[in-house]
Amino acid sequence: MVVTRKKLVPDVQANKVSYGKGNAKKYIVVHETDNTRSGADADAHARLQYNGNSRSASWHYTVDDKEAVQSFEHAWRCWAAGSNKGNNEGIQVEICVNADGNYLKAVQNTAELVAKILKDEGIPISNVVQHNHCSGKNCPSQMRAGKVSWSQFITMVKNASGNTQQHKPSADTSKYRVLTGTYATKQAAENVLDVLKHRFGWVAYIEPDGAKWRVKTGTFTGIDAAKLGASKIETAKLAQVTNIVAE
Repeated sequence: MVVTRKKLVPDVQANKVSYGKGNAKKYIVVHETDNTRSGADADAHARLQYNGNSRSASWHYTVDDKEAVQSFEHAWRCWAAGSNKGNNEGIQVEICVNADGNYLKAVQNTAELVAKILKDEGIPISNVVQHNHCSGKNCPSQMRAGKVSWSQFITMVKNASGNTQQHKPSADTSKYRVLTGTYATKQAAENVLDVLKHRFGWVAYIEPDGAKWRVKTGTFTGIDAAKLGASKIETAKLAQVTNIVAE
């Protein structure tokens, strides 16, 4: 059962990267992010959309090996399928392929999510299609290459329960920041800052520490979220040491 949560793009931003509301919701269009960099998970892609995607693109859900994050309600006509029909009639679902994730688990989570959408919207399973079906693009590329075949994925959807678990916000409302260890040059810190801001979609800053430099994140709500943030920085090998500080 996949955990789902919402981080909905504000309407002002949504109108800039979509055809607005009025989605006919006849299809579910499956994509892959093609972003294999460490840390390019569902949270990072959802934050990218929420903070204002620099690309003329949008999609409803991003799914990784841990969760599915919804960026747009189904009524929005997102720009993802590469054709008017696909965009105006499709609910767009992106599967993460980040190197530090478990691709098979992400596909399984996507199958659970797709089964839930089918049930909620009354869409027939025959209308679960690849991005390739809409525009001819080689997407979802890893699935099309046979890492998990399309027929296997459809079987996963058929066997899925169609139930999802809604993410419950933590009762811990305390605020925390994550600080990296120090870097010898400002450029090294700026390289890390660029990843945190543009790959992870975080708020982050550089601050001096004597003759060296460190990177400080924006606030996380709850110690568990802060620990996940610190782990993500270390997993991506952006810092050997991280520290969590209370606000």
